[in-house]
Amino acid sequence: MSDSLRGNSLENGIRKIRFAKRSINLLSMLTLRKGWFTLANQGVVSATNFLTGVLIGRFCTKEEFGLYMLGYSIVFFVMDIQTSLISTPYMVYSPRLKGDSLRLYNGSSLIHQLALSAIVMLSLVSSGVVLSFGFGPSGLIPVVWALVITISFITFREFVRRFCFAGLRMGIALLFDFCVAVIQICGLFLLAKFGFLSATCAYWVVGIACGVVGGGWFLLNRASFKIQIHQSISDLIHNWTFGKWVFASGILWAISMNLYPWFLTLFHGTASAGVWGVCLGVLSLLNVPLTGVQNFLGPKIANVYTVDGVEALRRFVFKACLVLGLVMGFLSFGLFFIAGPLLVLIYGDKYSGYGLVVSILAFGMVAASIAFAFSRALFAMERSDVDFKVNFIPLFILLTCGVWLVRSFGPIGAAFGLLLANMAATAVRFASFAYISRSFSSKKILSRT
Repeated sequence: MSDSLRGNSLENGIRKIRFAKRSINLLSMLTLRKGWFTLANQGVVSATNFLTGVLIGRFCTKEEFGLYMLGYSIVFFVMDIQTSLISTPYMVYSPRLKGDSLRLYNGSSLIHQLALSAIVMLSLVSSGVVLSFGFGPSGLIPVVWALVITISFITFREFVRRFCFAGLRMGIALLFDFCVAVIQICGLFLLAKFGFLSATCAYWVVGIACGVVGGGWFLLNRASFKIQIHQSISDLIHNWTFGKWVFASGILWAISMNLYPWFLTLFHGTASAGVWGVCLGVLSLLNVPLTGVQNFLGPKIANVYTVDGVEALRRFVFKACLVLGLVMGFLSFGLFFIAGPLLVLIYGDKYSGYGLVVSILAFGMVAASIAFAFSRALFAMERSDVDFKVNFIPLFILLTCGVWLVRSFGPIGAAFGLLLANMAATAVRFASFAYISRSFSSKKILSRT
């Protein structure tokens, strides 16, 4: 055997040993403990959102809940932009930085967050002026004006959470969200008890809770941020080079997912959007295991690719998709039998007869849960342009059969539209990741030879 062959064999053996050690480390007590913290954190967040919806659903009319849902779609849309431009690049790049470089990048991300908040506030002011001239649902005007102030605090809460997740500081994220939950739920309960609860008041309470706790967190962690304007501009350009496709992809996905309540309002009124909201509220019970795992899985995928390379990423992603698909499929199948009674039990008799909508949405969530790992893996490999192209699929479905389904069948039609969009996008993401990751592996082998 030649010296070069012996050297290659030795190198391969060392690489396999290192990979085995790291695989064992993935199952270490530290990793498992952080995983449980992540699940607990998402349990707190999901419970907070769920109880908020229950209080509004029980103590307000369908129309008022519909207005809350329209406001929530605005918040969710802004959070998608935030995730695309700030959170996702931060999760990819921050694990590669240490010391002063990390503090500078933290400071840049904070400046980007504040700039985004300012732009959103100006956009909402413009929207409020347009609504005041009689365009859109009249009841939405006070909700939009409340969001002008509160949305900056709501999105800053998400900024803090993603900051903690990127550093795998799950315990801190849990404590942070628990404090927000206590203030938010207590405030909403008091408003409901004294008869003052409405969609507008709900957003004021949510904003105050996020602002108080978020401000306290920043005071305690201000040493982690080093502000330099010129550095923030440089980091913005660097993030944009990577994140422009993530941003475009996030915009497409947000439009595809969040226009359904607006189409329901257009064709069937705000009460129909309220029905859509409570169905998503029941579905949020599945978000505890799903989003909790995703909050840990997203940063972990970036770390696996950075440390172990594309082959380890392929194994990790396929195993994660298999586990997520089985767990979510089992939970969704169980929800199919109890969705109707559960909807009435939680929100009251006025929402009876919509259990099938919840069931269809649940099966759509199974497809979306499988797609998540493929999407984040494409981001980690800096191929977010592919994810962007995939997101044209749900938008195409929305603007073709989706609109027809909503107009013809109401909430159940919207649920079928989302199911078709999620299934089609998941299939294409799987094929894209399999092809690209195999190409990465082939290029690496050729470069070594």
